[in-house]
Amino acid sequence: MNLRDKLKRFASEKQPARIERQSQDLAQILHGEEISNVFGSYYLVENRYPVNYVHGFCTLGDVLKSSPTNLAFIAKDDSIEKITPEDTIFLDTETTGLSGGAGTFAFLIGVGFFSDNEFVIRQYFMRDYHEETALLYDLQELLGKCRAIVTFNGKSFDWPLIKARLIMNRFELPLDEYIQLDLLYPARRLWSKKLVACSLNSLEANILQVVRVNDIPGFEVPQRFFAYIQTKRGELLADIFVHNRIDILSLVSLMNYYSMVVETAPQNLNCPWESCALARLYEKNKDWYNAIRYYQRVIELGKPKSCCVLSLSRLGLIYRRLSQWNLAEEIWMILANEVQDIQSYEELAKYYEHVCRDYVKAKNAANQGLSLALAEDKLKVPDFQYRLKRLDRKIKKAMGGL
Repeated sequence: MNLRDKLKRFASEKQPARIERQSQDLAQILHGEEISNVFGSYYLVENRYPVNYVHGFCTLGDVLKSSPTNLAFIAKDDSIEKITPEDTIFLDTETTGLSGGAGTFAFLIGVGFFSDNEFVIRQYFMRDYHEETALLYDLQELLGKCRAIVTFNGKSFDWPLIKARLIMNRFELPLDEYIQLDLLYPARRLWSKKLVACSLNSLEANILQVVRVNDIPGFEVPQRFFAYIQTKRGELLADIFVHNRIDILSLVSLMNYYSMVVETAPQNLNCPWESCALARLYEKNKDWYNAIRYYQRVIELGKPKSCCVLSLSRLGLIYRRLSQWNLAEEIWMILANEVQDIQSYEELAKYYEHVCRDYVKAKNAANQGLSLALAEDKLKVPDFQYRLKRLDRKIKKAMGGL
C-alpha cells in the first residue's frame, strides 16, 4: 500500500466529536460549513457578490471589461494577453509565518472567481494541522479549472508556498503552467516614488478608495490562529476572514485600475508618477510617440520637480535618438541652466562637438560640466577632462595649428 492509499484509508476514519463541535461553533461565527472528502474534513466559507457590488472606486464587474493587452503592457508580461477574468482566480493566503519554509502553513486560503454573473469568494480553512491534506485536495481541484492566478506579492510568497504544500502532500498539478499576474510589481512601477509604501493597504487608502474599519494588522494574524488552535474559540477568527475577503476584493479593483490607467489618454492623467511610469514603459517598447506624449504630460502638470526633471531628461534622450536635435538642445539647455544637471552639460558638449562641429561651444559646455562635477560628482571629472583635451586639439587644428 503506497502513501497516498494509506492517507486515504486514514482520512476515511471517523473524526472525533470535538471537530463536530468546532464546526457548530464556527458556523455561528463564520457562517460556513464543514466539508469532507476522502482525505478528511476542513472548513469552508463562501460569500457571493453581485457584479455591481461596489468596492472602492469601482464595481467588481468593471474588471470584466478590462483589456488583457493593457494588463500585459503594465505587467511587462506578454503571456497575460491570453487571460480573461472569467478564467482567472484571485488568490490570497493567511499563513502561520512569513518565512515560507517547510514549517509554514497556509491555514486560510481565499480564492475569488466570477461565476454566473456573481463574484464568488471561497475561503478554505484548516481548523488544525491534520486538515491540510483534505483542504489542499479540494483546492487543487478548483485550481485545475483556471488558467491564470492573480495575487499581490504572490509570485514571491503565496504561490511558492501553495506549490510547496501541494508537493509535500503528493498532489499532482501542472504548477508551472499557470499564467501569473502579480499586482505588486505594476504598483511599484507606478507609485514607488509617490507613496511611502506599496503595500496593499497603502494602495487601498491612496489609490483604490477602499476604507477598512477595525482591520486586523497582518502581523497579528498568525498569533490569532495559534490562539485558536489552543482554545478553539471561533471568535478569534472572524477578523481574519474579513481581512482575507477584503484583500481579494481589492485585487479585483486593483486589476481594473491598471487597465484603466493604461487606457487613459495623457491629457486626462492627473498623476505625474503614473504618466511618467507609462512613458517609461512606452520608451522601453520603443514606442517613441507615446513616450513623448506621456513625458510631456508630466511637464505640463509641473510637479513634483524630481518627476519633471526625470521626464525632461528622458525626453532629451528620445529626441537625440530620433535626431531631433533642436528639441534635444532646448531640453538640455533648460536642464543645464535651471537645474544645473551635469548629464545635460555632457550631452550639450557631445552635440556641439559631433553634430554641430562647434568646438568652442562644446568646450564651453564641457567646462561648465567639469565645474559641476568637481563639486558634486567626482566620478565624472575624468570624462570631462578627457573631452576637454580632445576639444583643445580640435580647436588648435581648426585654427591651423597655431
